[in-house]
Amino acid sequence: MEFGRSGSTNPGVEIKPGRAMRALGELLRMQDLDPFTLFDVALEMLVRQFLVDHALITRLSQGKLDTFWWVDAGRGAREPIELHQSLNLCERVLKDPSGSLALGTVYSSEGGPWLRAFAGVVLQEGKQRVGTLAVINSQPYAFHEEDLGFMRSVAGLLGRALEIENLKYELQVARESLALSAAVVQDSALESPITGLPNGRYLDVWTKNHMPHARRQKEILCMALWEDVSKEPRIRMLLNVAKGLRSDDLLVELGSHRYLLLLPQTPQEGANQLLERIHNELGQPSMGATIWLSDRDDLQLRGAMGRSEQARQEALREGGIRWKLATQLGLD
Repeated sequence: MEFGRSGSTNPGVEIKPGRAMRALGELLRMQDLDPFTLFDVALEMLVRQFLVDHALITRLSQGKLDTFWWVDAGRGAREPIELHQSLNLCERVLKDPSGSLALGTVYSSEGGPWLRAFAGVVLQEGKQRVGTLAVINSQPYAFHEEDLGFMRSVAGLLGRALEIENLKYELQVARESLALSAAVVQDSALESPITGLPNGRYLDVWTKNHMPHARRQKEILCMALWEDVSKEPRIRMLLNVAKGLRSDDLLVELGSHRYLLLLPQTPQEGANQLLERIHNELGQPSMGATIWLSDRDDLQLRGAMGRSEQARQEALREGGIRWKLATQLGLD
């Protein structure tokens, strides 16, 4: 059995709960344990234990339940549709007085056509319910009370690790926000003197502040690269484009009339529509686009920038907007 997130190739042999819990205990006692490694190992263990398709952690964020971490029994970097379908069931777990739910058969009205079995328990920080730990399967599965008990034990360990990670994350966000504020105050050269757009130096600050959060949230980030090769740069058109962007989007002037557009939390379908509009507004420059992958690409955007440039070179030859995705470069 292979696990998409961790690259494990452990055979799918059933693991006894006692052995599995002892293994988790040993991991927790390791001083240099990375919480994310613990999440991977624990979820892999649940997939092997129950021989199900997916194990996942969800977390409450601004009142909404989102997938935080997952492991699957197959391959693929993208979040499977089954995880989205399971969120309603995870919400039922959060609201259930017992803090658990086991459905050996899930009807399509509850979970969707690809989700047929579900078991979940709450994750807690202190007495507060902050998310769920769940397993899902594409075929019916006979869960027992002992299975839920085992999952509660695992959830207790992961809840403590999640609490520690949240504290680290909040501290890191505070530090990065201070660093960003200090950089803005101390450095007046964060904008292009010609267009007033953020420049490459600002992009460096932005990536340090935003990208760790993007990786942690498994954010979908689309980006596009182009150059203005007209005799008279279309600055007014460019600024009109910048005004029409969402607050989270970022348009950067990299220099020499070279521009980068970053679209956080935007799938390729939505980015396509926006890029088509911008492409026409700017006089149809040759434009290269890609998707930054949260579990593969570096936080400095070097790999994604390289793919964008390759796509732009293709657009120079063929015209229009060209996409270069990581799967085309053998990253699978």
